[in-house]
Amino acid sequence: GKTTAQNRLATFFESLGWRVFRVPETATILLNGGISFALLTDEQRLEFQENLLKTMFQIEDTYFSLATTQNRNCLVICDRGAMDCSAYLPKQDWEKILEKNNLNEVDIRDNRYSQVIHLVTA
Repeated sequence: GKTTAQNRLATFFESLGWRVFRVPETATILLNGGISFALLTDEQRLEFQENLLKTMFQIEDTYFSLATTQNRNCLVICDRGAMDCSAYLPKQDWEKILEKNNLNEVDIRDNRYSQVIHLVTA
């Protein structure tokens, strides 16, 4: 599955002498803290998704920044991407989050990551 693919990719690049950083899935970090979607109101869910996106950006940026300081090739593998948040929201809520945070969907989708590998469950 997804974890196996990430591990194989990391192992391959590490065998070539690359430094590999693995960005953990932000939603899992937050949800493991006791948040239950079933207990949230619509407003709370929207706020959670907004904070999830901001947290994801911050965690990713930490790894991206560190990657630029390496003295060898470096690969950063993100478990999920920022566009994932849009799949869990009605379109109008996603657009509210983008507008409120001065974000552009095309910029997130097309410019945030150098390469995207979309894995599909068999």
